[in-house]
Amino acid sequence: MPVLKDMQFIKRRTELRSVAFVAIIFITLLYACAAPPEKAAANIEVTSLEVTPAKAAPGQEVTVTARIANTGNMIGNYNAVLLINGEQADSKLMTIPENVTKTATFTISLDKPGTYSIKLDTLSKVLKVSAMIEKEVELKYDTGNSKDALWAGTDGGFLIDFTPPGQSFKIKKIRICGGIYGVGWEGKSFELYILDKDRNTILSDTYAVDKFPVRGAFPYQPPVWVDFDIPPTAVVDKFYVYLFTNMKRHYGIQIGVDDSIVNAHSSLAAGKPPAITVTQLSYVYTGNFWYSDDSKVNWMIRVVGTTLVPGD
Repeated sequence: MPVLKDMQFIKRRTELRSVAFVAIIFITLLYACAAPPEKAAANIEVTSLEVTPAKAAPGQEVTVTARIANTGNMIGNYNAVLLINGEQADSKLMTIPENVTKTATFTISLDKPGTYSIKLDTLSKVLKVSAMIEKEVELKYDTGNSKDALWAGTDGGFLIDFTPPGQSFKIKKIRICGGIYGVGWEGKSFELYILDKDRNTILSDTYAVDKFPVRGAFPYQPPVWVDFDIPPTAVVDKFYVYLFTNMKRHYGIQIGVDDSIVNAHSSLAAGKPPAITVTQLSYVYTGNFWYSDDSKVNWMIRVVGTTLVPGD
């Protein structure tokens, strides 16, 4: 009997060992067949590249802007290397968290005219550097269509502000759409001023009233454009043109008004600089007329000048 029990024990133990072995093999196979865990990694790429302006003058500052995205699931480092015609011009080492886009900005200037390739990673743009040329520019706020022509009131004037198109703008001409109403203006004059942003006088001159044509009320005669040449005058900031009529009567110089654009630049004024004061339109234009609404009163006064721009 003891021998039989020993043999049964040995058999049972062998069976258990076999089951355990099979279980181990099964679990091992399961792990072997399962996909390996995904490793965290950064995935960084340049998604856009912009060059502003795309056409510049020699020595002019140009801004290069790149958008760099990390679409991976781990923070990563990226060395943004800017190439100009294949040669390194600048670089920025950036740390970009996962799922974040950052901007790299470079400022460059090139002294020699030519066409340049601006490259960052796989993206590239073309920058054209051209010699400066002088170009005539007309500054205006009107469309050229006058609603009517209005006077500035007793001892009044027409005031309008402009912003030069660049740091090298030189005024050469004031262009005014106007006329005179009534008679007896022979030998009379008006004053034309260019004022700086603080309304200090940059330039002033006197012109004959009858340089404007005489207008009649019946039939209606629209105002006409008249050019007033002035000595070349450089401006680098906001400036004003002020036509001071100095009229003591109701009649006299009338300036065309364009009511089709919301007024943001035109005013009435009184007095000579530096003692100039802005006048409310309702003080001069009484009654329920369209021109009592100052949002509709745009003086048809323009400035013609030259500025330096990159050539073709």
